[in-house]
Amino acid sequence: MNYRSTVTLASNGRYWQAFYYDDLGRRRAKSLGAKAKMSRRQAKILCDRFAAELQISPSKAAGQPAPRLGHYLKEYLASRTDIKSSSRYQLDLAGRYLTQFFGEEIRIDRITRAAASAWRAALSRSELKGARKNHQYNALSETSVCRRSGDVKVIFNHAVRDDLIPFNPFDRLRSRPPDPDKDWYYLSLENLEKLLEACPTTGWKTLVALCRLGGLRRGEAVRLTWAGVDWDRRRLTVLASKTGRRRVLPIEPRLYELLLSAFEQAPDGQKQVCDVNTHCLWRNFTVIRKKAGLPDWEDAFQVMRRNCETDWAQRYPQYAVSTWIGHDITVSARHYLQVPEELYEKVVAGI
Repeated sequence: MNYRSTVTLASNGRYWQAFYYDDLGRRRAKSLGAKAKMSRRQAKILCDRFAAELQISPSKAAGQPAPRLGHYLKEYLASRTDIKSSSRYQLDLAGRYLTQFFGEEIRIDRITRAAASAWRAALSRSELKGARKNHQYNALSETSVCRRSGDVKVIFNHAVRDDLIPFNPFDRLRSRPPDPDKDWYYLSLENLEKLLEACPTTGWKTLVALCRLGGLRRGEAVRLTWAGVDWDRRRLTVLASKTGRRRVLPIEPRLYELLLSAFEQAPDGQKQVCDVNTHCLWRNFTVIRKKAGLPDWEDAFQVMRRNCETDWAQRYPQYAVSTWIGHDITVSARHYLQVPEELYEKVVAGI
C-alpha cells in the first residue's frame, strides 16, 4: 500500500488529524495537534511525515506499538519450529543477554544502533555473564561474542521482515568470528596406532578411527549404525548431526580393517558401531591419550576430523573432500585445512 497517497489531512474541529486506512481496510485517525497552536501548513508537514513513517514501517498502520523485548523474544522462539534444539538454545541465550542489558519492557523499536553497540561492548567485557545458566566460564571469547551478535541479527531480522521495526539496529555489529589459529595438533598415522593400542575397548577404537580416518564428527560417529556401512562398495552413509543431511564417504583401507574387526566382535543385536559410554567421552579420552604417551591437545575429536581433511586434501580434489567431510569449501579453507609439516620439508628438500 502506498501510504503517501492514502494519508489525508482533516480536522475534527479542534485538532488536526491524519486519516488513513490500515491493512484490513479500517479507517483510522492520528491526532497531529491543536488547530489553535498549528497552522494548516504545519499540520500538512506533520501529515506527510507520518505518511513517510508508514511507508517505512507499515506495521504502524495497525495502530499498535512495537512489542516489548521480552514478549517479542518469547513469540519469536515459539515461531522457530524449523530449528534444532541446539540452535534454539543459542538463540535463547542471545535473548537472555539482550534482556539482561535492555530489560524485558523496552519496546524493540526503541533500541538504537548506538544502544546495540553498547550491548556488544558489555558482552565483550563479560558484564552480562549472569544471563548464562552455566556460570563455569567467566569471560566470552571474541568468537563467542561474534556468534551471539550474529544470533541477535537473525532475531531482529525477523522483526524487520514482519514490519515490526523499520530497520535492524544490530545489523552493523561485527558478527564474523576472527580467523582461527591453525596451529593445532596433528595426530600422525604413527601416533594414531599408539592411540588405538591404548584404547580399552573395540568401541573406542572405532570411535577414534571414524574421527581420524573417516572425518566424522564425534556425535556422528557415536550415532553411526551398522546399517550405514556398505561393505561391498566400502562406503559410509552418515547423518550429519549439525545439518541433519545425509552424506556418503569412502572407507579407506585401515578404517575398513578396524570396522570389519569391530563387526565380527559385536554381539548379536548391537546396532551402534561405537559401543561407548557417551556421558564421559572427554574424560575417558584423556585417560587413553595419557596411556598412549601423547601430548595434550584441545578439541581432541574435532582436531582428528581436521587432520583427516588435511590428509585427504593432499590426495583428492577439494570439492570431493568437502562433500565427504560435510561442509562448504569455504569452511574447509577457513576452519579445517592446515599446511602439514611434511610439505615444508618437501619444499626445503627440493622434492
